[in-house]
Amino acid sequence: MTVPQLRYAPPAPAPFQAPDKSFGQFLEEQWTAVCRGLGTREPEIARVLRDLRDVLSPWGAQPIGTRCTPPSFVSSDGFPAELSVSWKAGRPEVRILFESLSADRTPLGCQEAGRQLTRRLADRPGTSIARYLDVEDLFVTPDPDRNRPTVWHSLAWQPGERPHYKVYLNPQAHGLDRTHEVMAEAMHRLGLAAAWEPVGRRCDELARRGHEVEFFALDLDGGSASRVKVYFRHLPMPMDELDTVAALSRRHDPARAARARAVIYGRDGGIVDNEPMTCLAFREGATGPEEANVYLRLPGNARGDAEAAERIAELMRIEGVDPRPHAEVLSRLTAGLPEGDTGVQELCSYRTIAPGVPAHIGLYLRFNTYARAED
Repeated sequence: MTVPQLRYAPPAPAPFQAPDKSFGQFLEEQWTAVCRGLGTREPEIARVLRDLRDVLSPWGAQPIGTRCTPPSFVSSDGFPAELSVSWKAGRPEVRILFESLSADRTPLGCQEAGRQLTRRLADRPGTSIARYLDVEDLFVTPDPDRNRPTVWHSLAWQPGERPHYKVYLNPQAHGLDRTHEVMAEAMHRLGLAAAWEPVGRRCDELARRGHEVEFFALDLDGGSASRVKVYFRHLPMPMDELDTVAALSRRHDPARAARARAVIYGRDGGIVDNEPMTCLAFREGATGPEEANVYLRLPGNARGDAEAAERIAELMRIEGVDPRPHAEVLSRLTAGLPEGDTGVQELCSYRTIAPGVPAHIGLYLRFNTYARAED
């Protein structure tokens, strides 16, 4: 069954065009620029680049070209990766989310490339794929849809620590009408049925209100602290309605979240139609979702990079997070590009942890490498 493509895809400039570079070369350059903007020491950057190079192999050696065939669902222009930075208790964490490309560039081939990478990661220190193997069959299909997620991964890294990995799966893989069935079975197999219950029993209602289950993700870390994350995409709706999913989590602060929305959107009401998202995090032993991460989309909202950066900096100051590294990251990423809006700032994420503790704030970076995604 073909499912509708919900991704918000406004027109965007393409200042990062690099058709003669390989995916790996380009992503290493952008990763290095982000790390240097954060003040990371060069030896630490060199060490993590080895891990990055390995997880992007072998497809990272392919040339970027002028279009991605098939276009990846990771980005609105079809590019198969995005970078992000999250400030947690003032400490930055650098991440990359990507879809592994196969040599034949088919949806099935990309799905298989993702499955193979998951198995390769099993040998990494502190990494476990046992839970992934418990649910893999629920999220793969012999005929994946074009322009939908396959099996994606992320690498997250803080200086001085080992990389952490996550796998992202498509709960709509067997059709939109089976999404909630797939979710219920996955949470049951993972021992999270009780934690999922207060969300699962409302899924039909939430879908009618415009909150669609979009992604399912697993931390590939061993131990009970490892999370399962469920992402909802929000269709056009009143701004206050955006909080409905996040309010299901134990640590969510509605008042602070409303303030964050007002800062990032530049208003405190009206209809939001650029499809922000909310992620709920689940852990063993809990009776519901523990945390909620809200992803507020910037294209179609802020009038370009400068205004988006001002709004993110204001939110950081309100939360007691130093905004200067954010500004330096943007400066390094856009150095040498033509003047004008690059559209590199895609999402601002916001998650409250506890009263009086600064929220975790993230910036998601997309590069508009192609002029447009292939039809």
